[in-house]
Amino acid sequence: MHTQSYANAPGYALISIGLILSLISAFVPHFEAGYRLALGVFVSGLFPYMVYGMAVPLLRGSLTTGTGLVIVVAHTWIVLNQRIIEHADYSNGLIYYGPMLLAVLVLPLIVIAFKKTEY
Repeated sequence: MHTQSYANAPGYALISIGLILSLISAFVPHFEAGYRLALGVFVSGLFPYMVYGMAVPLLRGSLTTGTGLVIVVAHTWIVLNQRIIEHADYSNGLIYYGPMLLAVLVLPLIVIAFKKTEY
């Protein structure tokens, strides 16, 4: 019997950090009501972590952890740039297409993960 462990603690921790980054970018200050949740920003911020989350249970090791670190660092830069430096203006669209580009860049990891697993 072939057993496979799906434990990948660093990968799941990076997904949790991505969720927090998406929430930070989605709570936009509003001049009347304090803060409001921009659902489009939240969902677009989650896309790279949804794609990455498909590979985390299938692949363990430095490739998955390194890819996750690259995603988190790039997404952190996007959030800091758009949220703090640009004061949540979001008019240039980087907060939307940046995470989408990261999700597309993670797709080869999914191909590697499915080729290495036995189904």
